[in-house]
Amino acid sequence: MIKLFVVFVALIFFNNAIAQSDTEYLIKSKVEIYYNNIDSAIKLVSKSIEINSKSDYLLQRAEYYIVAKKHTEAINDLLRVDESNNNRNYKLAQCYSKLNDWQNAESYLKKYLLSANKFSENIVKTDSAFIVFKTTKNWEDIWKSNWFNDYENNIAEIYYLSTKNYPQDIFDLIENSIKKYPNSDELWFWRAKAFLFWNNEKEVLNSYNKAIEINPNRTDIIELRADFFIKSNKFVKAISDYLTILIKSPTDIYIFYKKALAEIKNVQYANAITDILTYQKYYYKDYKSLNIVGKAAYSNKDLQTAINLFNKSLEINNSSDETYFELGKCYLDENKLDTAFNYFCSAIDINPNNGEYFYYRGLNYFELKNNIGACSDWEKAKNLDYLQAEQYMLRICNNK
Repeated sequence: MIKLFVVFVALIFFNNAIAQSDTEYLIKSKVEIYYNNIDSAIKLVSKSIEINSKSDYLLQRAEYYIVAKKHTEAINDLLRVDESNNNRNYKLAQCYSKLNDWQNAESYLKKYLLSANKFSENIVKTDSAFIVFKTTKNWEDIWKSNWFNDYENNIAEIYYLSTKNYPQDIFDLIENSIKKYPNSDELWFWRAKAFLFWNNEKEVLNSYNKAIEINPNRTDIIELRADFFIKSNKFVKAISDYLTILIKSPTDIYIFYKKALAEIKNVQYANAITDILTYQKYYYKDYKSLNIVGKAAYSNKDLQTAINLFNKSLEINNSSDETYFELGKCYLDENKLDTAFNYFCSAIDINPNNGEYFYYRGLNYFELKNNIGACSDWEKAKNLDYLQAEQYMLRICNNK
């Protein structure tokens, strides 16, 4: 009962969050970026800013402008972002660098380097945005100072060792660093990654738990823990973590997709369908997600729901052999043999190398009392390594 109440409250929270049109526009802008529609993304987040010109939206549009190589427009937005936002200063340095304004690039990069929770030195020095800036005296002047403390240098070294695949070295450095800085969520995060390499599931989970305990707002680590739960077949815990992310970050719509996959594993088909439809409302090109829950509905013997989902998938992509095949299975189960046969034929026309398709069309032929057609398809299925067809061939085809 408590769990149901938590889910209910969480869903109310989410629905209230996205009901605000500025949030809705922001979500849609992120989807357009995912689909590489940069101009559409800029237009959509601009609508968010018209409603509410808060720093997060301005920073988001600035990032889109940077992707579009419109650095002057990005600077205009970044200068409106709250100065306490450290990400702002780094992006201003990048933009001014791209515009060959070395004085401002130096000024904002220094402001960034003075702050906590910054990128490591090697990441900053290898940033492609500074490739020309690095040839200037301004760049040399920046690095006359030491901007990083021991803790930050440790993090940088851990990152470096991870790129060189030195597992024992990185493990020793992490353990020694945690002794000095036990309340660093970042170090516990790296500890989890190290134990993943060693396949020590207990310590992976202990490390994720500690990192989240230290910083409950690290949704990236919560997501990793949820993914870890999935691999450990702890689906209820994974679902709980995905729900936590949606409460903390309601614009991360893709989490609905992950949550749905966990719900399918946990045989919560109705919840999975609801979550996928929420996700697919935004990620409107993703017909495969509809196929996934369509299969779940089919497994739950809810044939009409499955048919509706597969038809919605076909509206997005009418050349998916998998979708035609799944519809064929649904109609075969409903004993609508002619309709099923047409869908199986469509699947085979698109992909004639899938033995399962021939196997099911063979079943369809058999139900239509066409043993010749059935045996022909089962033979093709067997030749395509779908060995399940053999049992029917032995029972039916050898007695023709």
